[in-house]
Amino acid sequence: MTNDVSVIIPAYNCEAFLARALASVTAQTLSPREILVVDDCSSDGTRELVQAAAASDPRIRLIALPHNGGPSVARNEGFAAAEGTWVAILDADDAFAPQRLERLVHFGLETDADIVADDLSYFDAVADCVTGRGIGEAQEPKLGPINLHTYVSHNAATGKSFDWGLLKPIFRRETWRRLDARYEPTLRHGEDFKLMVELLCAGAKFHILNEPLYLYTQRQGSVSGQLSGMTRTTIGYGLMRDVSLALAEDPRIRRDPELARLFQQRAEGLGRFDDAHFVSTSLRSGTFRAIIARARQNPRFLPFMAGQLWRAIRRRLRRPATSKIGPKPG
Repeated sequence: MTNDVSVIIPAYNCEAFLARALASVTAQTLSPREILVVDDCSSDGTRELVQAAAASDPRIRLIALPHNGGPSVARNEGFAAAEGTWVAILDADDAFAPQRLERLVHFGLETDADIVADDLSYFDAVADCVTGRGIGEAQEPKLGPINLHTYVSHNAATGKSFDWGLLKPIFRRETWRRLDARYEPTLRHGEDFKLMVELLCAGAKFHILNEPLYLYTQRQGSVSGQLSGMTRTTIGYGLMRDVSLALAEDPRIRRDPELARLFQQRAEGLGRFDDAHFVSTSLRSGTFRAIIARARQNPRFLPFMAGQLWRAIRRRLRRPATSKIGPKPG
């Protein structure tokens, strides 16, 4: 089995936790060809940390961007520089299980896949433990390739099931270049979903190995109840909704009514998430006028807002006075 794998780590102000991500890659049972850390114009000591790590490990290379462009731009720069047969993405606040690259490359060769993903493990950084799985054994995907219908149906944004948009696949670099793939540079949220839709529309062969080998750090640990300190940007649900609506009107998708309906369903779910996030942040900041203005602009928002407020009040009444555990992030 070839160890011809490039690992790309987009990095922005992650000095406090990047070492964990790097250590998880250097400890792989299948040693990667190269580890490309793309620094997105950090203002902390991220670049110096990478330079120090590179001095002792020639596989590590720093790509320093002159301006902050967001995760899509950083990933595209990493892909442009990558030389491996396979390319893997690792967010700087996450980590790989030791055998991840070996298992995914083996599975990719076995299935002749263009894209291979695995399940993920939720990780509570404060409690230092795995707290659960994303897909889980009960929802094991079919053995055959994952088509666009199946992928979008598992990104319905209902809040009732795991969204496959969180998966972090590895890609054949040859397929990436042949299809002229790239993350949408203007997107800072939902870029993974948009990319996968484009690749599947172009006929890429996608398989999922249902083993939880990617450690996804929770913003707030479900065991400790504390913030991890590994800050991610606030999710832009509104923009993700708009992207889904635009995709539903794409001629490649619109000609399939069932597929277009799935994109509409995702957009509606993201709209509800956006409303919930708006109410939550408005209540915390005390900007009640903004809630009233939104309700006036969108009458359907009013009953949702009332329900959101009632649920917040019930949670507060049920919470013990000494509790310091905040609400679990969506």
